[in-house]
Order: sequence, then structure tokens, then C-alpha cells
Amino acid sequence: MIKARSITKSYGGIDVLRGVSIDVEPGTIHGFVGPNGAGKSTFLKTLIGVVHRDGGRLEVGGFDPAKSVVDVRRRVGYAPSETALYHRMRAGELLEFSLCHHLEADLPRGRKLLGIFGVPLDRRVGALSHGMKRKLLIAQAIASATPLMVLDEPMEALDPEARRRVEDLLRAEVDGGRTIFFSSHDLASTQRLCSRVTFLHRGSVLRDGPMEDLLRGHAGVLLLEFRDPVAEADLPTDPSFEWEGSGDSARLVYRGTLESVLPRIDGLPIKSIRDDATDLEHLFDRLYLEDGGVAQ
Repeated sequence: MIKARSITKSYGGIDVLRGVSIDVEPGTIHGFVGPNGAGKSTFLKTLIGVVHRDGGRLEVGGFDPAKSVVDVRRRVGYAPSETALYHRMRAGELLEFSLCHHLEADLPRGRKLLGIFGVPLDRRVGALSHGMKRKLLIAQAIASATPLMVLDEPMEALDPEARRRVEDLLRAEVDGGRTIFFSSHDLASTQRLCSRVTFLHRGSVLRDGPMEDLLRGHAGVLLLEFRDPVAEADLPTDPSFEWEGSGDSARLVYRGTLESVLPRIDGLPIKSIRDDATDLEHLFDRLYLEDGGVAQ
């Protein structure tokens, strides 16, 4: 659905995108994560032709945004990160305006989604909260009925209940055959939703792959509570172990399989043990700290 090869973009001599290559497969939810300033929004804008790349090859739904921008935009339901919308319009009017150029758009469904989200159709956009504006953008992207949805920070300003509702809606869209490519700082939602994720840092792809493979390749974590205090010197040593804490509890960061670790800690007076397996947030922190960056 998206094929990007060596995409570059600079502003005033500053490289924002440095040879970004990504494949987004049809019928998937593909996450795009990275610190602020990594170039995520710039890349998303190149997909719909708002930003013109300096170099590289790009296809979105079989079309090059630099040559066939109308064909691309008709096939993409886009929700930008910016919520500086047409503030004098009412929510229902903006929804209708946003959908008028999508050939298969479902306006009744868009109105229904606004009702589900609690966004009044007759409320002026300028009077909506940041979270309601975000819901309006998500509703119009879904109701566009396009093969591809490109969402920039869709979970921003949403409360936990709204996030879960949006997650359910996005899963249903993919189950119906659509493709979703989205950036997000909400790593928990990204992990729950995405089958593949791309990490961007300083305009370059730092890591890319299936979610399961990326998580499997990083350290595991066990949280231990002891029946009796354990001195730091009595904790088992191993080149693949990193202990934090001692006494009544400790945290073990390990590499390898859980099955290989358990026999090596069997002699400890363990009261309880919890597998705090590496999640996307841990992976994010490790990748960017190892790369000399600052995780944000």
C-alpha cells in the first residue's frame, strides 16, 4: 500500500528525512514511532503530497504523490496532528466538507461516529476541546471509506475510554480490508494495535520489523519478592543478568528465554515472581538511549 525508498527532505539546509525506506503492507496496522523532531509528521505529509520530498521514490496506493496528488488524496483518509481547523464551521459542516472529495465516503457513518464520540454536530469547531477536535479528525478519516488511512497522533488528548473505542474502530476497519499507517506517542495503543512498527530517529529508520520479532529480540524483566531478605552478593551472577535492588525485592533484566533463566534463580527464597516482559515502551527507551538519543 505504501512503498517508500530513500526519501529525503531538508529545510534551510537541515536534513529532516535522511533516506527513509518503509513498506506498509495492505490490510495491516503499521505503527510509526519516534521522539519529537524525528521527522514523523514530515514523512506522513509527503505521503499525501502536502510536503514535496527532495529525493527518493514513493508510491501510495500505486501512485506517486508528487505526480498524481489528486489520485493519492482520494485514496487516503488523513487525520493530521494539527487541530487548527476551520473554526467558524460547525462540526457537521466540517465533516461534510472533508468528505466531499472522497468518492466512496459515508457521510451518515461520519455523523454517527461523531454521535458515538459525543461531538455535537451543530457546535462550532472553534468551541470544541482539543480532544473533541481529535475525535472529529478521526471520524472523518474513518468515514472517508478510503483503502488507506494515515493518522498523525490519533490518540493525543483522548481519555482512556476514548482510546479504547478508537482502537476497536481501527481494528474493525482493518478487518474490513483497510490499511492504517499511524504515528503515535501512545506506545501502549501502538503495541495493542500494530502488527509492524518502524522507529524513526533524526530522520532515519532506526529499527523496523514485526512487533513480535522486535519485542522478542530485547531483554525480559522479572520482578521478584523474597520471603527473607537477600543480600546483593547472594543474587546469582550471569553475563546476561542485570540486577536492580536487593533485600525484600529485586528486578532482574535478562537476555535469553524465560525457561533458561528460571533454573538459575531457583535457589532464591522467592515469595512471588512476576513476568514484566519487555513492552514497546521499554524497547523505545533502550533503542534511543543506545543510539545516544533522548527518549521523549
